[in-house]
Amino acid sequence: MKIASLFLISILSCGCTAKKMVVKNADVLVEYQIKKRLPLYSAQKEKLSKDVKAFLNDQKALTKKSLPIISQIELDPQKVDVQYDTLQGLYKDLALHFSKLMGRYMALLDSKQQKEFKLNLDGENRQLRRFDSNDLIEKTEEQVEFLFGAITDEQIKLIKDHGPYLAARHKVRLSRRKMLHENFSKIYKMDLSKESRETYFDEAFNEYQNNYPENPKNKELIKKLLTTLNMEQKEVFKKKVKELKEIINYYLEIHY
Repeated sequence: MKIASLFLISILSCGCTAKKMVVKNADVLVEYQIKKRLPLYSAQKEKLSKDVKAFLNDQKALTKKSLPIISQIELDPQKVDVQYDTLQGLYKDLALHFSKLMGRYMALLDSKQQKEFKLNLDGENRQLRRFDSNDLIEKTEEQVEFLFGAITDEQIKLIKDHGPYLAARHKVRLSRRKMLHENFSKIYKMDLSKESRETYFDEAFNEYQNNYPENPKNKELIKKLLTTLNMEQKEVFKKKVKELKEIINYYLEIHY
């Protein structure tokens, strides 16, 4: 569900008017990200366009549940565990709903499309394997800056000290992706109807999400970062939360 993260970052990085434009055209952005991975034929693309709109409309009830959760976020290390688990649960539900849409179209692919899909996944995995510790540290620094504004020397050192953990976490991610993609290949080799194939893809995505390994060091890093925040960074975070709530409320008003 990295598509959701990319979408959110692109929205929060825009000005007020641009934010509304991005949300209003969310169907186009989501559709584009799916088509980047799945080599669909023209008729399939037309159907996808309708299904993405329906998906965005259907997710409003679940998205609405995020508003009180986001409103109650506190930058308190002692509350990280509960807040992290609550947000992770919401993210997982959204990921499974999106995966169901992906699985529906993955089940439609013929042998030619399957080969191209595998090449797309292999290309993504090659890019991810090129990431070294420095890349992961830099990415984490960017994430902190995105949420809290200008990063301090103390925070840079803290993130660098967690470099070995970030590398180990990335290795686990690559391993999990490899297993998921191997399951895709096994499903395509089975003699199945479209409906049965779709069910198998749903099960593969469910297994991937439900067996997500615990990351206590994620929480540890967050807790330590929170103790280093200055007043300016806390104000930036409050502004980001306010903007996110406004974006969600605007999304809830739109019919795609």
